[in-house]
Amino acid sequence: MVQPMCPMETSSITPKWREFAVAIGGDRGRRYERRTVGQTPALDVRSRSPPRARRSQIACASVRRMNRVSLLLVAMAFACTKPKSPPRAPLPPDPPAVAAATEPKLVEPVVPTKPPAPTGPLDVKISAANTTVKLVSPGRGKRVPLRLTAKTGSKQQVELALDFALTQSASGESSSDIVPTVVLTGDAEAKAIDKDGNTEYTLTISKTDAREVAGTKVPLDKFKEILATTTGLTFGGTVGANGATGEVTMHLDKQVEASRQVLELVRLTLPAWPALPTEPVAIGAKWQATTATKLADRLDVTQVTDYELVSYKNTVWTIKGKMKITGADQMMQGGKITKIAGTGASEITLADGALYPSHKTSLEATFTASEADPKTPNPAQLDFSIKVGGVVTAK
Repeated sequence: MVQPMCPMETSSITPKWREFAVAIGGDRGRRYERRTVGQTPALDVRSRSPPRARRSQIACASVRRMNRVSLLLVAMAFACTKPKSPPRAPLPPDPPAVAAATEPKLVEPVVPTKPPAPTGPLDVKISAANTTVKLVSPGRGKRVPLRLTAKTGSKQQVELALDFALTQSASGESSSDIVPTVVLTGDAEAKAIDKDGNTEYTLTISKTDAREVAGTKVPLDKFKEILATTTGLTFGGTVGANGATGEVTMHLDKQVEASRQVLELVRLTLPAWPALPTEPVAIGAKWQATTATKLADRLDVTQVTDYELVSYKNTVWTIKGKMKITGADQMMQGGKITKIAGTGASEITLADGALYPSHKTSLEATFTASEADPKTPNPAQLDFSIKVGGVVTAK
């Protein structure tokens, strides 16, 4: 028997990762009901009334197995409005009895074929950030430029430790999906630097690992096996002297069945370079970076980070940041998303001449998904909480 490649499919969470559907009825007789998909409880909202009395329903797309990590963060692509079932036609009369039964014909069962495993190279893109920076206070004392100052050909060893967790709740019940910490270690190199200080860089992963996280049910050994297939992964892109990044490409020369979902998880949890002011600053300087982005690739949000320069000692800058996420109410394929909010914190140490800073960041975002039909009284709701953490250790 061929074992599934994805650790999520071998875990005690569920053999099919995390699949659920939420159907929202239009009458007052709705009730919440727990059911099981594989080995995992999932949430279902159904109507007590007969099917004929139901209004159109909205299906919430599943948080799919690990090979859909781009959807794993939100689990709420509302779609598939179902019309009323048409009336049934009357049944035809029973056929006349035959004198003798005929020999039944044997029908060969149809065996579904497994799609071929992906092969060849794989590229996953991380979009360029759309960020503006405003200096709030220059600080006190001698002001100097705060910039990335890597030299062409300079190298660093970099370790990325990435965390993700999703919690969903409804009607007083909740469930969480927690991924072990993804650890990627490799060498970064500044390939070229233009006259404006924009650095073309690569980061090549030479070692992978995973760390146990409280609450996760994914078998750690299986997860490590999957991560090991990404050895040789390269990150390539450009970063400005002020931390502004262009598009980043993650590239694997040879992919396997689980490669794409691992890279999608990395893409959604990878910390960005800190945004730096263009003006010279001193200790105590404060600035604000505003980024228009998408939460979980789906929701339009604004992230505002308030930075403060805490110290500069022995050619090392220490910066702290506080993040806030906001978003207007918005429609999502037939569903309504409200109460978008989030907070986070970061701490950065940047050495003069280094390409990568050491960077620790954590962020939690929440939102509520519900039926959009204004005629529906007391629409059912799903509350989501997304926690993302990242630690970049540069040497």
